[in-house]
Amino acid sequence: MLARLAAITIIAFAGLTAAASAAQPGYTTGSANLREGPGTSYDVITVLSKYTDLVIEACTATWCAVTTEDDDEGFVSKSLLAFGSFDDEDDEDDGDDLAEVCFYQQANLKGANFCVEAGDSDGDIPGNFDNNIESILITGGLEVEVCSGFNHGGECYFYDSTKKSLPGAIRNKITSYDVKGGDNFGGGDDDDDNGNIIILQ
Repeated sequence: MLARLAAITIIAFAGLTAAASAAQPGYTTGSANLREGPGTSYDVITVLSKYTDLVIEACTATWCAVTTEDDDEGFVSKSLLAFGSFDDEDDEDDGDDLAEVCFYQQANLKGANFCVEAGDSDGDIPGNFDNNIESILITGGLEVEVCSGFNHGGECYFYDSTKKSLPGAIRNKITSYDVKGGDNFGGGDDDDDNGNIIILQ
């Protein structure tokens, strides 16, 4: 498979001046198109969500040949990649630069997604994200309350750490959310064994 990618890389990168580099781990810094070739004129194979881990096989000044954990091969704009491995725990200690909550339509932080910051709240999530969220990324020490009903009603759950697979009671049932920073959001002594506070309204 890597041999095929190497052949693709040699052909697609022909005529470009930047030299290819040795394969190394990396991840996407935002939602990124995985394309069949190094340019926007090539077809999109799939859309990679923010913080998708992958192997960066080779790069020019503007494009990189990559392989995802699902063995998808293609090209991503270099401006949307970071070298190294994304680590939730490390980034949670990085301060406000990475303080955000991201909602994903698939488990394991995959699929279409959107991100919000401290103080953001929505009583009725719009579009195809309403009742269609399966995992949540939380960085920068933020905390989020998600509810199954409009305007923070229904069954609500409180999270202060990344959830790569939401429990069945709230998975694909989130209609509203409220993001906070600080230690006291969600307060009380009702922590369950998973470190979540469940609020029934």
